[in-house]
Amino acid sequence: MMDFLLSDEKEISEEDYEIRKKLVTEFMNLPDNFVSKMRHLQPQVGCFNNCSFCSKFSVCKSEYWSLQSLRNIIASLKAISKKYTTDDVLLAWDRREHRVGVVFPYLNNDIAAYPYLDEYILLCYRELGARTRISTVGFSRHNKALNEMHKRIGSGDYLCALGGVRLSISQYGRVWEEQSKKNSLEEYALDLANFLSIYKPYYDLCGSGPRKMCCELRFNPLVENAKVFHFEHNNHFVIATSNYLYISKEENITFEETFIDNPYNHSLSLSTEGIPFYEYNLDQKIEDQEELIKILEEAREDSVREVEVYLFKNKDGIYYSIDPKLTKEGNFGIQIYPETEIRTKSGYIITERFFINALYNYKQRRGLELRDLVSNTTFDDCLEVTDILKEYAQYYQEIGKNEKSIYITEHVIPLIEVYIKALQESGYSSDVFFDKNFTIDTGIICNLGRAINLFKGITKFINEPLTPIHERNYGRHCSTMKQENYAWLLGCDFNDNILIEKLDLFNTASVEGQVSIKKRIEIENFNVKMDENNKYLYPGEVE
Repeated sequence: MMDFLLSDEKEISEEDYEIRKKLVTEFMNLPDNFVSKMRHLQPQVGCFNNCSFCSKFSVCKSEYWSLQSLRNIIASLKAISKKYTTDDVLLAWDRREHRVGVVFPYLNNDIAAYPYLDEYILLCYRELGARTRISTVGFSRHNKALNEMHKRIGSGDYLCALGGVRLSISQYGRVWEEQSKKNSLEEYALDLANFLSIYKPYYDLCGSGPRKMCCELRFNPLVENAKVFHFEHNNHFVIATSNYLYISKEENITFEETFIDNPYNHSLSLSTEGIPFYEYNLDQKIEDQEELIKILEEAREDSVREVEVYLFKNKDGIYYSIDPKLTKEGNFGIQIYPETEIRTKSGYIITERFFINALYNYKQRRGLELRDLVSNTTFDDCLEVTDILKEYAQYYQEIGKNEKSIYITEHVIPLIEVYIKALQESGYSSDVFFDKNFTIDTGIICNLGRAINLFKGITKFINEPLTPIHERNYGRHCSTMKQENYAWLLGCDFNDNILIEKLDLFNTASVEGQVSIKKRIEIENFNVKMDENNKYLYPGEVE
């Protein structure tokens, strides 16, 4: 029995010994990179947040490893890892493509709701030399057991074992999507504030950044179905949809398909130069080409602005990407999707970064550039940014871009107001609101999992990249996922199963999906089961 002991154990029960022996035997039948390139060590499956754009189709039930089951898993990993390495780090020691020695306890769950997360973090660090990254949409502060558990993690004893803390703030789940007296945005803001307050010692120690402490803002997509026209007229190329019109600056242009060059460049590194077009405002939505040609003949010579246009392709066919890059002035992008043999619904996605543009506007009024640091602010400065967003909404209503006006009012401003309240209540400086490494605007959500339903038929394929940013994140040509290549998952699965998967990450956007190897190990009474009758409260739920 001495072979499978953890450092705080002198002996274990016969039952635990047999479980550990079985797990070690199963693990030994896998390639050694099962442990050296493990990415997800997931002690829980399922989630009660019920988000409409869950990337992993999580269901509203959950199972998780009991504390003893967790210890058996860790002990078995420790035993097998020592057969392959003498390093202090016994897990993910060769995952050089992405965060050596850091494990991710989530994929189709929300790890903040795992009741033994503190023990998980401690065991991974003490027994395996691995640090844990936390990513969550938060948890209800009314859950006393979870609250106390997170407070233990936020104390000094656990901080060195953390490999990052990310709070995702978006229109996730029931608090946003269900009209119910059980839900409250006020409660949601206070739950976020509670989380931020608990983990403030980690921020004070490590600072801000995507691999340190940060809040990521994720926005619902602004998608509209509309006819799309793209053709040559008087030797100029024309792209039009709804009341958007673009005419090429030069005659006889030729589009070349564009690819991502460098997936690690967040400003977008593209394989072609953008083709200059002029953008015009239309007074009406265009419904047929003859009407559009008449407008072209009578078009004013003054355009709204000059833009860059690129041609991309996905499985549905070509699409036009207009001003996809983030510049020092912000971003005013739009992606236009014509009908193809596969794409039967045409339309456009507004990828304009309204929040980032408002931040730029705020800084510009003070003689600063977008990327300049802002300090010595108050929360009145944060509210000034929301006032700028209200100005944008009013402006777009006046020029007939009603979908933008409504979107800013119903999606962007409420999210930012909740975030500001959470920061204020949790004792953070208002300066973090303006810190691009703490407040990270990720733009619209990706087409992953259930999110396909929010893209209104512009794609027929789950997980298909729909914008250059999505292509950079998880496309098959040149993306961060392709660069990472593959990783392994060891996780809790339903019905007392332990799940093992090899994830070919470059296949994220494929029909086949990521999983190339899948194995399940069933152990009786290994998991704790939860359903709607004994579930935890979700963030924003009224007690």
